[in-house]
Amino acid sequence: MGITDKITGRIKQAAGDLTGTDSLKREGRDEERKGEAKDELRRDEARAEQEQAKAEARKEEAQRDADKVAEQVDQRAAQQEEKAARRAEKVEDLERRT
Repeated sequence: MGITDKITGRIKQAAGDLTGTDSLKREGRDEERKGEAKDELRRDEARAEQEQAKAEARKEEAQRDADKVAEQVDQRAAQQEEKAARRAEKVEDLERRT
């Protein structure tokens, strides 16, 4: 966990300051940076998940829109077919009369 690494790093830095051990101070700084990196990673992952959820929502909305358009096209085609059938009936009726 990031906070644990940060705290451990600060403790090591303080111990390095008290004992005058540069390697312990460096180790503490590295540990603290590791904790910050873990926190940053968690934030980035959370943002990525949010963006993924938004993308899924947009995809679903686009699919609904596409379904509506397809339904409208189908309705229009059915209307045109009905219109054509009525005209064909008129033509047949006129041909029978003449």
